[in-house]
Amino acid sequence: MGRDEDFAECFTADVTWLIADTGEVIDGPDAVRDYIVALHTRMADTQGRDAVVGDGYVYLEGDCAATDPSSDRRINYCIAYDMRDNHIAAMRCYGLGTV
Repeated sequence: MGRDEDFAECFTADVTWLIADTGEVIDGPDAVRDYIVALHTRMADTQGRDAVVGDGYVYLEGDCAATDPSSDRRINYCIAYDMRDNHIAAMRCYGLGTV
């Protein structure tokens, strides 16, 4: 996938993003893509760990700087991906509900 290509193509038509901290669910490729782009604009100094990949799932952990610039606190997160037919079918995000 190139820099200017739409990564929503990596999602199934019924993809969901669950913000586990709040229970909010975002549905559909375009809405999920837009949410992820907006989330990344609020995340500073992001550091990911090695992904854990299995049959039909991927887990990614990381941390980012707190949104309060006067804090040196890090926010830990985990994203669980459910895969179907080589596309992302669902994502559950833990820990970023305050970002």
